[in-house]
Amino acid sequence: MLSQPAAQLLEQLAAEGVSPWLLATGAREILPASPSCRAAALLRGAVAPAADPAAVRRACDALWGAFAASGGLQGRVSVPVDPRSAHDASALVAAARTASGEVGRPNLLIRVPATTAGLSAMADCLAMSISVDADLVFSTERYEEFLDAYLTGMERALAAGRPLGRITAAASVPVGVLDAEVDRRLPESATPAGPAAGLRGTAAVALARQLHRLREQRLSGDWWRVLRAAGAEPPLLVWTGVGPWHVGELVGWNTAQAASLEVLEAAGARGGLRGDTLLNAHGEARRAWEALEGLGIRMRDVARDLEAAELSRLRQAWPFTS
Repeated sequence: MLSQPAAQLLEQLAAEGVSPWLLATGAREILPASPSCRAAALLRGAVAPAADPAAVRRACDALWGAFAASGGLQGRVSVPVDPRSAHDASALVAAARTASGEVGRPNLLIRVPATTAGLSAMADCLAMSISVDADLVFSTERYEEFLDAYLTGMERALAAGRPLGRITAAASVPVGVLDAEVDRRLPESATPAGPAAGLRGTAAVALARQLHRLREQRLSGDWWRVLRAAGAEPPLLVWTGVGPWHVGELVGWNTAQAASLEVLEAAGARGGLRGDTLLNAHGEARRAWEALEGLGIRMRDVARDLEAAELSRLRQAWPFTS
């Protein structure tokens, strides 16, 4: 059952162009078996763990109303392929094709790691009309590579005569993991009045604002205008692993926030939103980034280490043997 404050928060997010997604943990039932009618109506997507195709189909069907009503812009379910193939583009493409065929739902998103091989696989999948969620984006450099792969895949789909409006691409940014790692690396001797004190919990929002700006810049180019005229939709930015304090700080057009019901309840109790917090905030974000670098936090190193650590964790947690 979703409380009134949490339901109001989801309505406010939707009004700001933010899709509220459920960060699911159950592999047998991705979405709550008996959610309140209001909760079911307000959720606009799900990030699921590895699950049986039948469970994924049920989740896709549960979100079909949102998918159909939005013309395919919402109501997506993101499911992973085997992370043990994170550096094998051919294996990732084969796994994506298999999963897409087994589930057989147009609102399915195939989640691949945003490694070099993963982004190559993403371009191949988009060219075949397989929608993709590229996970583990921890840097502006990796997001630029994602945008390159997105444009390449969509250009190939257009050349093949595929309807671009049916293809979705998303980049997922694990904001909770990023903030925790950066905070861990800040000087332990920081005092409440020290230079590091005001930087705790700022890395993820700073990155989000820079990625939002990058997307704006890239979608102003000539090739994007060609793709848009052919029906393509802008790639989605998905903030995953959000904490209650992130919800009000990651508000911007064509984004999604993936959170557990518990986080949504806690965020609802904190009060309402204060409008778009990403648009035209890249200057402030860049200053926060530079301040972290000034304290010895090498953000490229953070991104590299987090990608490796998260891939290791996902490989160990993968439930299937083949």
